[in-house]
Amino acid sequence: APDPVRPVLTVTVAPGALPTREVYPGEVRARVESDLAFRVGGKLAARLVDAGARVRKGQPLARLDPEDARLGAQAARAQLASAESDLALAKAELERAADLLARKFISQSAYDARQAAHAAAAARVEQARSQAAISANQAGYTTLAADADGVVVSVAAEPGQVLAAGQPVLRLAHDGEKEIVVSVPESQVARLRPGQDV
Repeated sequence: APDPVRPVLTVTVAPGALPTREVYPGEVRARVESDLAFRVGGKLAARLVDAGARVRKGQPLARLDPEDARLGAQAARAQLASAESDLALAKAELERAADLLARKFISQSAYDARQAAHAAAAARVEQARSQAAISANQAGYTTLAADADGVVVSVAAEPGQVLAAGQPVLRLAHDGEKEIVVSVPESQVARLRPGQDV
């Protein structure tokens, strides 16, 4: 069967007059915007600000549940105490071995083994001390504070959410310089020059 006849409306395209006043969409925003995140992971216990809030440098913005960090610091302190106890025992055994070596009751090899055990115990104390310091620092990382004066632009986490270390919680627009982003059609870009009043 032949194709049915379909009516078509045709229009001749002609150049139109440019508007006397052009309007383009744009956005004013802070030159510096930063995503703020906790340095440790955990459950978000409280978010203290909402989008649009003005904040000051150092102001608390959110808090993680501190219980895990507290228990981690407590465990690290216990490991340090255990390592210090092992070091005291290794030191006493090394002193006894030195006395026995001087009286030729043990071999040089046995004394060297005690000396190595003492050095290993001392190294474990340093390791446990460093771990305790890290755990104490992490306990302080459960509060997220503003790193500059500014405005909270958006929030990305809600209380009760479990966060990974470094996962953004909110975005902060810093006070200071601003920048304007305007979308201009490609056909109009040639009409704009640096320094032109807009």
